[in-house]
Amino acid sequence: MSSYYFKNEKKYKKRRALITTIGVLGIIAIVMAAYLFMNKGKTADTAPTSSSNSATAQSSISTTTPTSSDSTAATTSGSDITLNGVKTTDHGFLPNIGSVKKSGKMDGLKKIITDYTAGLSGKYGVTFIDLATGEMVNVRDTDRYIAASTSKLPINVLLYKNIESGKVKLDDMLTYQKEDVEPGTGIIQKSAFGTQYTVRETSKLAVTKSDNCGVNMIIRLLDIQNVRQYLVDLGGKVYYDNHHRSCPYDMALVAQDLYKHYLKNEAVYGELINNLENTDWHDRIDAQLTGVKVAHKIGNQVKTANDVGIVFASHPYVLSIMTDNVDFGTACKNEATLSKKIYDYVEGYAGKD
Repeated sequence: MSSYYFKNEKKYKKRRALITTIGVLGIIAIVMAAYLFMNKGKTADTAPTSSSNSATAQSSISTTTPTSSDSTAATTSGSDITLNGVKTTDHGFLPNIGSVKKSGKMDGLKKIITDYTAGLSGKYGVTFIDLATGEMVNVRDTDRYIAASTSKLPINVLLYKNIESGKVKLDDMLTYQKEDVEPGTGIIQKSAFGTQYTVRETSKLAVTKSDNCGVNMIIRLLDIQNVRQYLVDLGGKVYYDNHHRSCPYDMALVAQDLYKHYLKNEAVYGELINNLENTDWHDRIDAQLTGVKVAHKIGNQVKTANDVGIVFASHPYVLSIMTDNVDFGTACKNEATLSKKIYDYVEGYAGKD
């Protein structure tokens, strides 16, 4: 073959090699681009997974548009608990204690309570707690008063604490015994000794019927010393000894404690709240509060008319009223009037939140 052919063949080989190299590099570039593109896709696929989890968590938050007093916050998965409150089944959104900006209106409220009670016959002690703001008003509220059946409130709250912890079950049986007998309000006293009631039935009767025998059965279950210690641990001012004395301040602390636990565990404490809203007595705190839910416990003696409870107003609040040396019927009417004055005042500032 001629030298010309070999020269051209070498030249073509070089060209083919160059073309081949360029082709290989092009393929590598394409592969790398595809690789990077695929990795970018995987990275992008990873982010939505996190966002999806976040969205799932956020879906458990109440969809109610927050007001200035209950700004939104993250919730625990599967709950309606926010940093500022809880959306309950029976009472709608309830603020955590002290989660709302202080109103600065307590001086005015104290004047209303003081001026009104000062003109009444006998002694009236009052504790008010705005559960939304945490503000408190105190009028003669750490003096000693006959507790009467308001003592059934701390006893039943402690009972439900034991139910929540698993120490007591609502279906556990309590037996009516001779030592439980106490005349007065209630229906268990008509039962034969040895009659059994569930814890649920006994507690309901002790609250709704103010059953004396029923509450004695609960005390036997809990031990009265544990009830006393519960009041001490809350910061009570009057020791609940055998003279059965207490004060509005101590009972207000119990009602506040019940509210706090109701927000944390509606499934357990909702039953007690419901019983307190459906007692046989509606002649004091809730007498003039039409359409307002009030979970309360009264206490009656010859010259004593007490009432303590949670008023589910625009700002839920605790109102605890205890009396001494009063005409019973007149005192009930006075407390109803005072309760309405307090409610109207609270709605006057709370309705703006």
